[in-house]
Amino acid sequence: MISAGVDQYLVRLDIACRQVCRDIKSKGCGRSGKQKKEKKVAEFSFYQPTRLDFGAGKLEKLGQITAAYGQSCLLVTTSKEEAALRPLYERVKKILDAAGVRYVHFDEVVPNPDIKGIAKASEIVRREKLEVVVAVGGGSSMDTAKAIALFWEAETVDWKEAFGKYSSPFAVYELPGSKALPIVAVPTTAGTGSEVTQAMILSDQEHQDKECVYHQAAFPQAAIVDPELCRTLPPYLTAVTGFDAFTHAFESYMRELASPYTRMLGIEAMKTVIRALPKLMQEPDNMECREAMSRAAVFAGISLSNASADIPHPLSEVIGGVVPRIAHGQCLACVYPAYLRFRITNLPEKCADIARLFDPALAQVSAEEAAAHLPGQMEEFLKSIGIYNTLADLGVTREQLAEMKTNFVFNVLPFAPKEILLGMMDAAYGKEQA
Repeated sequence: MISAGVDQYLVRLDIACRQVCRDIKSKGCGRSGKQKKEKKVAEFSFYQPTRLDFGAGKLEKLGQITAAYGQSCLLVTTSKEEAALRPLYERVKKILDAAGVRYVHFDEVVPNPDIKGIAKASEIVRREKLEVVVAVGGGSSMDTAKAIALFWEAETVDWKEAFGKYSSPFAVYELPGSKALPIVAVPTTAGTGSEVTQAMILSDQEHQDKECVYHQAAFPQAAIVDPELCRTLPPYLTAVTGFDAFTHAFESYMRELASPYTRMLGIEAMKTVIRALPKLMQEPDNMECREAMSRAAVFAGISLSNASADIPHPLSEVIGGVVPRIAHGQCLACVYPAYLRFRITNLPEKCADIARLFDPALAQVSAEEAAAHLPGQMEEFLKSIGIYNTLADLGVTREQLAEMKTNFVFNVLPFAPKEILLGMMDAAYGKEQA
């Protein structure tokens, strides 16, 4: 089923690219075929090295896929004491056993993964001489696995240096050690897209610091996306992870690095989330919607890894660094209304494209008029999935807000002047409370 869908999108991309070529030819040349005016040819880069196995029941291939990279692995998950996930972890172990893959289960992943856990897991990898890192879980499990695979050789890591050094999603970095371990990612949520990106969000909770680390070796070698694994995801986690997927697609669409590939994937992801996520909140057992959301998360993740994020993601990391109990997707939801009011003023055409996904009738009005609808559309969408909140609603204090606003990132973010970014933080908190 997914193969046919991907084929359809590739055909559409081919048609679109051919049309672009015809447009360039017709607009750039006269009847004689001679060039009227020299135009800069569009340039872009696109990279996606992760093998993807998508579909219901694909988890059964985990043993075979893992064995292709090694005969032993570190299985990375959240606590096995979580009753809802315990049967899944036991199933995964049986699949690995059947394939002859030896495993050690590291089950100490926490939300907003902390660097202390990474050090502990890396010591296990060295002691047990493990060859592969297998992540089963949401973004926290996959990001933890990436960090382990990258830094496993080091008994100590200078995380302040690492946070500063591995800060670009598009740089090609040397490895921190002699080699990185292969990663097999099995997401149990539909949202983070970490299974197809080079990014990992890590926390130094001792210093209330939360950073996004990038490395080309952090792309998983393989991702198994089985929508069945999301069937029991609670409504709130369905909402915040699903909205995270939407933001990946939206923000990468806004960036100047967006290409025909990322725009196509991003638009498809946003259309899917707009259609499927509110319905899924009402019908949690709707597997058609679960499958659609898993697909959207992959598309949005690929788009994000190639075009990067916009203002909300660094702001959400600032929030999460001070108040780690708030889910990443919820932090984004708090920031988005103010962010959109800013973006419609300087990127009205792109914002209009998204507004028309919510309401196709806006195709009949100008870009500026269509874009003006987007903040209201987003507020209604967030209400429909139950995460339209301010930071104050979530128990953040004014003292914590003040601490967030002292973060150094407000002096270096290139997206907007510092006062505008700080204003977004005030709006995310709630004007009447701030």
